Amino acid sequence: MARFSEQRWHSKSDAGTTWSAALPGTFRAYVPDPLCGRAVRLSTEVAAEVAAVDALVRSLAESTPTSPHLESLARFLLRSEAVASSRIEGVFASAPAIAELELVLGMRAGEAPRTPRGVDASAREVVNNVLALRQAVTVLHESAVVTPADIDALQRALMVGTEQADGSGVVRQVQNWVGGSGLSPHGAEFVPPPPSEVPALMEDLARFISESHPLPLVQAALTHAQFETIHPYTDGNGRTGRALIHTVLARQGLAVGHVLPISMSLLAHAREYIAGLNAYRYEGEASESAALVGVDSWIRVFLAATRDAVAESRRFTSELGEMRTVWDARLAGFRETKKRRGLPRKDSAVVRLMEQLPGVPIITARAAQSLLGVSFVAAKSALEELAGAGVVQVKEVERGTRAFMATDVLDLINSSERRLTYQRWDLAIPDSSA
Repeated sequence: MARFSEQRWHSKSDAGTTWSAALPGTFRAYVPDPLCGRAVRLSTEVAAEVAAVDALVRSLAESTPTSPHLESLARFLLRSEAVASSRIEGVFASAPAIAELELVLGMRAGEAPRTPRGVDASAREVVNNVLALRQAVTVLHESAVVTPADIDALQRALMVGTEQADGSGVVRQVQNWVGGSGLSPHGAEFVPPPPSEVPALMEDLARFISESHPLPLVQAALTHAQFETIHPYTDGNGRTGRALIHTVLARQGLAVGHVLPISMSLLAHAREYIAGLNAYRYEGEASESAALVGVDSWIRVFLAATRDAVAESRRFTSELGEMRTVWDARLAGFRETKKRRGLPRKDSAVVRLMEQLPGVPIITARAAQSLLGVSFVAAKSALEELAGAGVVQVKEVERGTRAFMATDVLDLINSSERRLTYQRWDLAIPDSSA
């Protein structure tokens, strides 16, 4: 039975940190029901919406372009999702800064995971989110079962090279809370379970993620809401929890090889997102009316965000196609000035590189050589031709290395976020504080 646990707050935390301004007293920490074995009954309306959105997600996979276009689109969508998930937590970095840091870290593969000098800490956190999300849909997708240690590793990946790296990947040993004062949980918007409850809840969550489920979208929605309710880490809970959405969808075969930019919609509808999570946190038995209404409300929020994500994925596919048409025209025009006819062959390095740019919007000649499987001279020549045509722009990166950046690609993410901000959801979400 989901319940509030009365807890005593002391002026010193379990970790030994003194809170000189914190007043001793009691507070109520929320302990959710386990997920495994919990019967979830959906209303007729929500059940129909689950089926409709499930069909939309499946149709997206069937209608997306084939490789190598799909591979490039998948990398683009993953980056878009990671950027939006980070922004929900107040972590902002420009798309060029993120892409450049990805490139630099790729050039430093095998070295200590430190952040290069002059790089904004926020950019490092977003790039970590990109890498963690990739881990969520590859490593955890392929694992026979998901364990609490796997989830710990996901959170640890978010903290690499940051000030929070020490102690990451370990569930909390102290009480945390959301909102209110930083000194004590009194007046907080939400207080998750006490530390003593966390290990068992995480074991249950990992088993639930590992289960085969007839309704993948419902499984993903419950996984995310439960994780955010447990709030098992001292930092990175939101980003880890949203990455687990994609782990579930990939494991259930609903979104394999790509991610849906669900966080972009949740970012644009932050008020509904928080209200939905609060509604999920019922008190009492899972079979009672309040619990059914609350879970229904959260799943409706999740389905609305998923609908938006499918629409944005389709729009991205279309916009990237239009962008490619513009690039072809630029390249053809540039080649005419060089007394060369039309576009190169479809199997040429320059054409294949344009196909890959949405997924790798900043690249060096050496990286292009590896990506395309061509000689360094051919890769360098292709990039210089695209630069001459205005498809990419030349940029100096670490150690004087010349990189080539497709700023048109990076601009798409920002335009999508602005578009979603003006969309409205017609959802009636109960006030859990009433």
